[in-house]
Amino acid sequence: MRAPYRVIVWGPGVVGNALLREIAKKPELELVGVLAYSPDKDGQDVGEYLGLPATGMRMTTDQESMITADADCVLFCPNMSARVDLDSETTNIACRILESGKSMVTSIGWWYPSFHSQALADKLEAACQKGGSCLHATGVNPGWLYERIVTTLTGATTRIAHIKVQELADTRTIASADMVGGLGYGQDLSQKPWIENAGDRAYSETLAATCAILGVKLDRIESEKKYFVAREDIKLIPTTVRKGTRSGVNLLYYAIVEGRRFITLEEIWYTDLRDLPEGLLPGDYYTITIEGEPVSVRCKFELLASVEKNIEFLPGDLTTPAYYATAIPIIQAIPIVCGAKPGIVYSNTFANYVPDLRDFKSPLIVR
Repeated sequence: MRAPYRVIVWGPGVVGNALLREIAKKPELELVGVLAYSPDKDGQDVGEYLGLPATGMRMTTDQESMITADADCVLFCPNMSARVDLDSETTNIACRILESGKSMVTSIGWWYPSFHSQALADKLEAACQKGGSCLHATGVNPGWLYERIVTTLTGATTRIAHIKVQELADTRTIASADMVGGLGYGQDLSQKPWIENAGDRAYSETLAATCAILGVKLDRIESEKKYFVAREDIKLIPTTVRKGTRSGVNLLYYAIVEGRRFITLEEIWYTDLRDLPEGLLPGDYYTITIEGEPVSVRCKFELLASVEKNIEFLPGDLTTPAYYATAIPIIQAIPIVCGAKPGIVYSNTFANYVPDLRDFKSPLIVR
């Protein structure tokens, strides 16, 4: 009988909760700890917290006990507003976890830390080497959308002119006041929303990582920030957005390669159908366009709880598919980080586009 992977969930927020629900269904995973930030969660049974039968596993706010706990892997999910630069508290905690011998998978950052600074990459790498552990960053976007989907689709072409990815989200269904506030809804346009800071860090980093996977030299990342304004009061689940204030977000990030836009990432979060760009239909979905030779690719897909039933939520579970799509790549990476050589583990696919096939990098290539 093979022993299960012993995991800790660090941060039972929206992504952490999705992780906990899935871990409970997988016998190959053993939950050995849950680190919470909120005092009202301290000592609470994990099952009861999720609205499930009691498990006997109780959450704790004692970080030291989790850093020293015996586990194979920490699924690291602090609040997305946490700073993850060189000397931030979050980075220092992550390094202590890695130095303790526990590997880590996270969606908070570090998809390609050298984009921000070589010192940051070196610090994380040194922590892995000291503890004999691995670090991998993933998620849905940033993460899975680029590291797996976009890069895999490039395998149909040998020359690429431009890649464009759009994410559309109807944010009228968001129940989280923190998320709505983070998007800057209800704010005057003179105020800078939190999502700009998170976007500049995360989307820039994932574009840099994608360029590295594809073997092209990134010149720089450029961006545009656009916003929608409420034409009248808009009632959302956690708040009311007043007329004349911010009611939607349109962020664009460009990976500049050889002086031109090689990859465009566009985020469109809206509350009013009239704000949708021309030609785009309502809903929550992704579009990917790769203009290349001899084949170009156009793809559109959406995330649902069930395609056959055409439902967005599972019965009794209001976790959105996007949060599960963030959690599942984290879970899938557990055997990789627990089995790879110590260090930062970067994503790769089997047959994505590279300008020169002799430069293709894969763990399958050993000679």
